[in-house]
Amino acid sequence: MKDSTLKITFEEFKLDNGLTVLLSEDKTIPSVAINICYKVGSKDEDPGKRGFAHLFEHLMYEGSKNVPNGAYDKYCLFAGGENNGYTNEDKTNYFIVLPSHQLELGLWLESDRMAAFSISEESLEKQKQVVNEEKMQMYDNKPYGSLGLEFPPRLFKNGGYSWDTIGDMNDIGSASINDVKKFFENYYVPNNAVLSLTGDFDHNQAKEAIKKYFGDIKPGNTVRTFQSTGNFSTGEIRDVIYDNVQFPGVFMAYKIPEENTNEQYAFEVLNEILSTGESSKFYKTLVYEKQLVSEIWSYIDAKEYAGVFYIFSILMPGVKNETVEDEINRIINDIKNNGITEKELSKVKNKFETSYTFRLQSIINKADLLAHYKTFHGNAGLVNSIIQRFLNISLDDIHNNANEFLRDENRVILNYLPKKNN
Repeated sequence: MKDSTLKITFEEFKLDNGLTVLLSEDKTIPSVAINICYKVGSKDEDPGKRGFAHLFEHLMYEGSKNVPNGAYDKYCLFAGGENNGYTNEDKTNYFIVLPSHQLELGLWLESDRMAAFSISEESLEKQKQVVNEEKMQMYDNKPYGSLGLEFPPRLFKNGGYSWDTIGDMNDIGSASINDVKKFFENYYVPNNAVLSLTGDFDHNQAKEAIKKYFGDIKPGNTVRTFQSTGNFSTGEIRDVIYDNVQFPGVFMAYKIPEENTNEQYAFEVLNEILSTGESSKFYKTLVYEKQLVSEIWSYIDAKEYAGVFYIFSILMPGVKNETVEDEINRIINDIKNNGITEKELSKVKNKFETSYTFRLQSIINKADLLAHYKTFHGNAGLVNSIIQRFLNISLDDIHNNANEFLRDENRVILNYLPKKNN
């Protein structure tokens, strides 16, 4: 197999306070991306404080020591930039993209948020309501939206992966200003973060600016209290859920190994073959040929300590859940018994190489990936070797992993049905 020639160059150093910094110059566009990855996600939350990580993603835009409430977005917008953040089970990530000459503005904004806890009671109460409304919109009032709440406690016996990132609204509602202050002081510290800077900047000037704005922030003593996070439930779990949906759905989840394992890469390849595009096995059979479902898709959720392979399908009118499940099982069993072809494997590998190379053309994606690989694997250089891991996947890898993990006793099945009329 050929070796990928894509190489991202970067420099890595660490400030005295423990902040890890990654610098990668890219002169192709006159912009810079500043990315900060805090190693704290929903899996790090204590019972009774579920949802704090996601709540903090909102709170960090509510003003800081020297930036009034609402001014962060204004500073960014008026400078011609954009910003956003996201939270998952393992991390909370923030980025800001600005014109090159506004680099110091971005570093000042991000360092000011890290430097001191500055959340007011008013801001806390406001964001509690925002999170509650987000849950109602995305989980409670969205067809099949409750899947994110129903799968985790069935897949995992305990630990931080057994609840969704949105958290528990009772826990959020009862959070005090002292509670969130403790959370901030435990996790939002320089020695629990990775700062990555990509784009058009002067290397030496950027290093000096980072030291100027972040160097005096005091380190913390991050304490993690979560229990075992990869503790899967055992045996097949099945449930029927009556929900406000128009059509039934069959939703499966298989437990697989964690991120950055050969097993994960094998399943990423298999996932493409099964469900990506109109020529995929699931689509071709269930949508086009047999017209059993209106939609079917699958994806890999690779976490720090565990992984899940999801298969989601929405049924056509009059089709029974059992019929769709049987057809999905038939396709999976064919993979287990007969494997895939070299042509199918080559097609997916070519697609991966192209899409990954394209992804790295974005300074935002580059900054995100560099910080992620350093945070969770201690090696930002994985950004240059991940594609080769995909290219090295063999037919035997697909066949062996399908047989090892796509077993009935290794899955959760949720059958969604429209609510019965009272």
